[in-house]
Amino acid sequence: MYIRILFYCILQSSLIFAAAAAQEADEQATSDQAGAADAATEEATEKEKEKEKDPGRARFLALPFVITEPAIGEGLGAGLVYFHKTTDADRPRITNGKTLAKTGKRPKPPPTASGAFGMYTNNGTYAYGIGHSRTWLDDTYRYMGAIAGLSVNATLYENDVPYDFNLEGGVFYSNIERRIGTGNFFMGVSISYLDGESTFKINEGAQIPIEVDSTFTDVGLAISGIYDDRDNNMMPNSGYLVDLTVWRYDDAIGGDFDYWSSRFNVNYFHKLHEKFVLGMRFDVATASGDIPFYAVPFVPLRGIPALRYQGETAGAVEVEGRYDFAKRWSAVAFAGKGFVNEGDIATSTEDNLWAGGVGIRFLALKEQNFWLGLDLAQGPEEKAWYIQMGHAW
Repeated sequence: MYIRILFYCILQSSLIFAAAAAQEADEQATSDQAGAADAATEEATEKEKEKEKDPGRARFLALPFVITEPAIGEGLGAGLVYFHKTTDADRPRITNGKTLAKTGKRPKPPPTASGAFGMYTNNGTYAYGIGHSRTWLDDTYRYMGAIAGLSVNATLYENDVPYDFNLEGGVFYSNIERRIGTGNFFMGVSISYLDGESTFKINEGAQIPIEVDSTFTDVGLAISGIYDDRDNNMMPNSGYLVDLTVWRYDDAIGGDFDYWSSRFNVNYFHKLHEKFVLGMRFDVATASGDIPFYAVPFVPLRGIPALRYQGETAGAVEVEGRYDFAKRWSAVAFAGKGFVNEGDIATSTEDNLWAGGVGIRFLALKEQNFWLGLDLAQGPEEKAWYIQMGHAW
């Protein structure tokens, strides 16, 4: 699960991040234009009005990002996103007081965007791809899709013995969600396709490592239930995100593996004080059947490398406090506990899977709600640092 979805998530994050940034800019531009128009209504000319920027205009946005995941090393990446022109048909239609109230309660939808990305790390891992997202029918439907190529160099642990491996191939992912009623609940269906080749380096005291190769295809279908009423998705101050997704991978739909995989994730944010936000998180994944090594659930905590602790069930609980100590600066402290149910998987884990750390956040672009951050985390075995864009969750 991790290897296949990792780089799609990078692309998805860049698309959503940029979409949210552009949307905030749209809202700010609209507000500024309205204020200027009210202040100079009598003096404005038709020619001056024509010069006002269209908040729904098309635009490009370049988005660099830094990779600091211990499992794949440190590196750089960049995304280029094109925001398609927003028409009046794409905006929610307000016909009466009731529709106005419903529009005000739901978060703003992401705009239609297309993008491309590439990344490379110091251990030779690289990925590249393209993606597209859009909404239609007053944000009743949301779509996200991506195609990517990747080559991952990482380490898998079995009975506490590390094995280096390379996984390369092509990935296709597509997801569509439908809003239920007028609230913030969505139902979605997804498909993923991975055509890959894996190479393990085994060195059990031999001078020359033995390489074991295999090629495979992994195809899955998923259904999701999502509830999201956070005030924003970049640095939330209040609200819930609840996501339950169940995958089925089967040779009947073209894959080489037959297994189930699911993930249940809850994020909660509450503003305890004008300057202090408390966040809590519960994240658990399970898998059963003929599970490939890259799809085994792992403990997802800052301070613990991905794939380090795996089992048929694995997850974490985490709490984070954020304090705004200056106008555009915030400090964070976080701590979490991982858990693993090994099942029949031959892995050994620490009993004490605690991890925690501190960090700092900077509001780099106020109008776009663009936050940058640095986290220093300590796990049961090592320290790690992370560059953050938006919230870590």
